[in-house]
Amino acid sequence: QLGYIIGQENLAKTLKKYFTDFAFKHPTPTNFIRTAEKISDLQLQWYLNEWTQTTNKIDYAVSEVKDKKITLKRIGNLPMPIDLKVIYIDGSTENFYIPLRMLLGNKPNSATIINDWSWTSPTYTFITTKPVKNVEIDPSQLMADVDRTNNTSEVKK
Repeated sequence: QLGYIIGQENLAKTLKKYFTDFAFKHPTPTNFIRTAEKISDLQLQWYLNEWTQTTNKIDYAVSEVKDKKITLKRIGNLPMPIDLKVIYIDGSTENFYIPLRMLLGNKPNSATIINDWSWTSPTYTFITTKPVKNVEIDPSQLMADVDRTNNTSEVKK
């Protein structure tokens, strides 16, 4: 799950650095998170708290797609940044990255980065440049979403 948030390459670097720094020592979960923060340049204390001190679940859904307008919904209580794949009516594809405001940054990616999503808001709406045919949350399927059945939406004509 951490690889989804900070990127797979940063996760590999984090694991290597953590092993180097803490081999034969008695590290805590905070030591691991601080190592990941240094590698990724993201704030991850919220992640440690959510995964170790709550039973919150990740569940996001495509709520509505109308022409160029896409609305997403956070159903679960565990906030996450969102990778989103959009297929337009003309057949072209665009990937979007919706940062989580608590991260105070973005993972490395080639997607179009749009406005961040505040964890206090249960919905997120944005407008694309062209009419939309299909939307998919987490096309890599790396996010631990408990219900993937609502992660896609296809506009019926």
